[in-house]
Amino acid sequence: MMKGNACLIIGNVREGEYEGLLADGVEVLLLADTKPTAKIADAARLRPVARYDFSQGYGEELRRLVAALHMEYAFTSVLNFRESYVAISEQICQGHPALQHLQRYVTRTLDKLQQRARFNASTNSDLHVVSRRVTMEALLQQADTLIWPCVLKPASLYSSLFVKCLHSAQDLARYALEEWPELQAYVAGKSRETSELLLEEYLSGSNHSIDCAITPDGEITTFPIVDVIAGVDIQRPDFHHFARYSPSTLQSHEETVARCHRLARDAVAALGLRGTFAHVEFILTTAGPRILEVGARPGGSRIYVIRQAWGIEMDACYHRALSGQPLNLPDTPASAFGIATPFARHNIVWQTLQHEEQIRRIAGFQQWYAWVTPGETIGPVGNGFQNYVYIEFRRPDTAALRESLLQVAQIDVYGERRRPAVIVVGGRDSSINWPGSEEFDMTLIQTPAQLTPYQRQHADVLLTERLDDLAHWLPVLQERHRQRPFSAIVSFNELGLMPAALAGEQLGICHNPRRSVAQSRDKLLFRQLLADGPWALPASRVHDRAQALAFVQRYGASIIKPIAGSGSQGIYAVNTEQDLRDIPFDGNQQIEVFARGDEFSVETLSLDGAHRILGITRKYTTGAPHYVETGHDFPALLSPEDERRIAEAVLWLLQALGHRWGPAHTEVKLDGQHLQFIETQTRFGGDQIWEMVWGVTGIHQAAATIAAMAKVTLPATPAAYQRMAIRFPIAAEGGEPPSPLPAGWLLRAGLQPEKFGRPVRCSSERHGYWLFGCQASDETAFLAALADMNVNPQFSEYSDE
Repeated sequence: MMKGNACLIIGNVREGEYEGLLADGVEVLLLADTKPTAKIADAARLRPVARYDFSQGYGEELRRLVAALHMEYAFTSVLNFRESYVAISEQICQGHPALQHLQRYVTRTLDKLQQRARFNASTNSDLHVVSRRVTMEALLQQADTLIWPCVLKPASLYSSLFVKCLHSAQDLARYALEEWPELQAYVAGKSRETSELLLEEYLSGSNHSIDCAITPDGEITTFPIVDVIAGVDIQRPDFHHFARYSPSTLQSHEETVARCHRLARDAVAALGLRGTFAHVEFILTTAGPRILEVGARPGGSRIYVIRQAWGIEMDACYHRALSGQPLNLPDTPASAFGIATPFARHNIVWQTLQHEEQIRRIAGFQQWYAWVTPGETIGPVGNGFQNYVYIEFRRPDTAALRESLLQVAQIDVYGERRRPAVIVVGGRDSSINWPGSEEFDMTLIQTPAQLTPYQRQHADVLLTERLDDLAHWLPVLQERHRQRPFSAIVSFNELGLMPAALAGEQLGICHNPRRSVAQSRDKLLFRQLLADGPWALPASRVHDRAQALAFVQRYGASIIKPIAGSGSQGIYAVNTEQDLRDIPFDGNQQIEVFARGDEFSVETLSLDGAHRILGITRKYTTGAPHYVETGHDFPALLSPEDERRIAEAVLWLLQALGHRWGPAHTEVKLDGQHLQFIETQTRFGGDQIWEMVWGVTGIHQAAATIAAMAKVTLPATPAAYQRMAIRFPIAAEGGEPPSPLPAGWLLRAGLQPEKFGRPVRCSSERHGYWLFGCQASDETAFLAALADMNVNPQFSEYSDE
């Protein structure tokens, strides 16, 4: 091998991208990035000659390193196969006198707006596309003036990441809620990529690309056209490249092919690229080809596809073009070859390829491979993922090849369709985070304020400003339901209960009836349900102080509360006219007779109308006037007779409500032998009661509900504790309450020091919590410690003063 027949590859190279160089007798020098990545060349075949942390950018250290490598190897080309190294490749070449004729002006390709400006200045009208820089804020304000459809894309990303075709103002609003936060998170911390947006005219047609080699003096060689099957071609809502193949379906149309190659050359010339290579993407419309964009690097898998289809070693051609050598292109007949790169529809955990035998039976199948390991998360390109599974095909002609590639789109390659598809409306992570949840395809309707990183990672999130805004999110679900049916819709969140019931009716899938939700959410309807039975309690809507005073004068001590509310918000104990003085009346409150006795809640699970008592919780509150809950014990210490009395009443109530699916949390008071209902909700209890039920019974109510609705059997979970308890301490400003129970029983502390010293008038104002648990062996000591805690004044009463 003669000295100087060498090339320097910047950053990274993958299998399939460098073999032509080796076959052409070129010494390949890989200046590898120290950043770990899954897609790299086999080190046994291509060992790096040096490493550099490219996140540091171009500086004196890199300049000296490149100079030393050039002195030792006298390489004549600098090659870069990745978008992320385009800018630094230009800096490397401009920083060394012997390389300044290479990689010239390639940073122009990183700014899509600059590309558009140069294309629109060209005399070739095929390069003219309407495009402008926009901000999300301005777009939302101008939504009524936009021309639909249009394309919204990041100005500095590649691989069709976060590119969306918008057909309406509703699509734009959905992008702002969903893709926009994902895009901002994706570019956070990156040195080049930004969240800057472009709005462009929508071009309808087939997707194609042409790769080019450009000599230092600007001579352009174009390679054969590669066709792309995009996401929109297989009824997916994005532009990801599902498949790449060649020869092109255009190959027999000589005039069109010539026009496409002219477009590619004119696009490269418009950017003034020199001593480099380019990947030109375009759309073939009914009026002819129109430019999309140009990248100063090879297209994804293009070196490999062109090699397999045409016998052309583009990697060797790049080196030759940059080194001033003839390209030595072979004149061999083409062989139809393509690669399918399917994406999962949702974020899921990769295990292995599903239905492999079915894929192998597709005509022309060659091989499949994955750049992902079991346990890693994969997902759609719209969530920031790049190709991770490759399936290769070879057929006698292009038409047959395309047919084989499209067959892959009909196969459930990730096992998503065998997983029941379930919709969850609102809620915390506990609604979707439980053993076995990975066996379900979760779609989560969520507000931006409540969205968590876990939810982004483990569910297909559909964002909405309000859970009850069905007009925003139900049409999306209806369209998805037509493509792939959902099994059920459910909510474990106060505000999501009714929207889930209404959406379930519209979708015609398993859901909890709206009647049971309405009668439990509306406290007046709840009292009317009980009016003719043994648990009747006088109650009525109250509009002003006069009405409230008249009620108190007739019935005595009473409670004023919101007709629809939770979390001890807006609750007032009243017994005299003075008690009514500071209550703000708004017409959405009710007054009811004060029920005396010890307070309990009953945790139940209903599966297809069959009701089961999971346990009874002892409750502690601050007492009058706000009755904020300060602690819970599970299970409560009750006599068998009291347990029976409570259980019979609650089972009757669930039947009367028509509750069919999921947990219910029913609050009661027991005064001797007299039981009175306080309220019920068709969801699990708050304050970590759901967790205590799970820990003591082994039953996760969300998991059991979703599994039953989807007709899936989950493995049993053993109980972790004999008893559990939670306490909500009230701390003085500047101090921190010590846990009064031994540390061995403390499972978790969730204190909020910023609230210490403040008054507690509702649940959201509490200062934090301690969660405790014990095993059967120390149950007696645990109960004794809890009894001591319960007489501590900080848990039994609280003054706002």
